[in-house]
Amino acid sequence: MAQAACDLLVHGAASVLTLDPGGAEPPSAADLPGLPVHPGGAVAIRDGRVAAVGPEAVLRRDWRPAAELDVGGGLLAPAFVDAHTHPAFAAGRAEEFGWRLAGADYLEIGRRGGGILASVRAVRAVDEEELTAHVADHFRRMQRHGTASCEAKSGYGLDPEAELKSLRAIRAAAEQTGMTVFPTFLGAHAVPEEHRADPDRYLELLCSEMLPEVAATGLARAADVFIEEGAFDPARARRYLERARELGLALRVHAEQFHCLGGAALAAELGAESADHLEVLDDAGLEALALGRRTFAGLLPAVPHFLRQAADAPARRLIQAGVPWFVATDFNPGSCYTASLPEAAHFARVRLGLSALEALAGVTVLAAASLGAADRKGRIAPGCDADLVVLDLPDLDHFGYGFGENPVRQLILAGRPVPAG
Repeated sequence: MAQAACDLLVHGAASVLTLDPGGAEPPSAADLPGLPVHPGGAVAIRDGRVAAVGPEAVLRRDWRPAAELDVGGGLLAPAFVDAHTHPAFAAGRAEEFGWRLAGADYLEIGRRGGGILASVRAVRAVDEEELTAHVADHFRRMQRHGTASCEAKSGYGLDPEAELKSLRAIRAAAEQTGMTVFPTFLGAHAVPEEHRADPDRYLELLCSEMLPEVAATGLARAADVFIEEGAFDPARARRYLERARELGLALRVHAEQFHCLGGAALAAELGAESADHLEVLDDAGLEALALGRRTFAGLLPAVPHFLRQAADAPARRLIQAGVPWFVATDFNPGSCYTASLPEAAHFARVRLGLSALEALAGVTVLAAASLGAADRKGRIAPGCDADLVVLDLPDLDHFGYGFGENPVRQLILAGRPVPAG
């Protein structure tokens, strides 16, 4: 049989961890041990997609590569997918971090000028070019830690001009860096200062002007809302989410982070892609997610660590109830200043009790499925995008074991190795 041509043959891996369930349905925890692994395997890449995966000898027999990449005994896995990030910010909030460590609570930080509205002021103060540069820098930080795709939220503009500027900056930064983005409009992140006296006026602005404009421009594929005391109550969130759904946007929800207000149940009722945080999820919310079985539980375990909270999402109960899940960073300047999914995976293991395989699935195939991208991201299978990561780990058990160091040796985006640094 004649050999077929391919652009790149990636070989020399200790193992190729495909994370491929063989179909569109996200794998359950019980499915994960059966996903294909190829010891000493290789991957053939053509036109930016995986052409074949399997034993190196078989691929060398069947494929004629234009170039080769020897990964030197590293673990080869799908590049990471971060399904919850807030990269459209223009300045950090390190001073506020110090206030929190000294004992200031959320309300006190707000009184001192910190919190979400501090990021809003910073985003409004910069032009689009400068904001794009910040977002691109954030994307490069993610890539250095193995992330090839991310859900990217706006939410630090909170007026029509600044929100659209944020979404355009996300798009431009993705083009500059090669990051695949799944943009989300988070206009319902908080009520801006100019509408504090009349939150319903801001809700009307969101529903009558901002959501329609976002949908019409195609700048976002989804809409998100922060259901929390001091942000959006469930009734206002319902109106916002239903309007977003009418306009053809997918739904994502911040729910049950500090107070249990029924956000998870609302997310499940409306068919949201995910309900994220869930640190104070109650039994009714868990039951609603379990009965629906379509809304993912977005696990953000680095956030309670950063905020020094005792409560964690009930990950084991969610998984045992059959709720699909993913693990994400929640990268943002105020409550989780890390762009590293390996670090989030460490906290998923330590704080949530996930296995190494569950944590890896949570940042690859399951994260991609939560974004409607199960057919092309988060797995190594023929036809999928050739986004791969080489991990400097001796075996899978070491994923999430170490912390404070970057296990990523090499990132490959659409079949092209990304230079280090």
